Amino acid sequence: MAVTLINVFSVPKGKEEEFVQWWEAVKADITKKPGFISGKFHRSIKPNSRFNFINVAIWESEDVFWKAYEKSVTPMKTKLEQLGVEMVPALYDVVFEY
Repeated sequence: MAVTLINVFSVPKGKEEEFVQWWEAVKADITKKPGFISGKFHRSIKPNSRFNFINVAIWESEDVFWKAYEKSVTPMKTKLEQLGVEMVPALYDVVFEY
């Protein structure tokens, strides 16, 4: 069953454009991983939002997501630490659609 990744990021002021450029490179890799279905990257319209970027991605299953995550998490965390970015990922099942 497909799962939804909702990954929120708190990006410090002045680091937003560097973060977006880096995420575009990350996206190029992620979209090639087995089990990736689709994704959308969001930026808050309010400049003082704690979590000013949100990534929402659909994966074929929890298992394939974790396999992809394990392969990419170490270099991702290194770059996020360099930028001072807080990342909080979580997986969700759809309860209902409307």
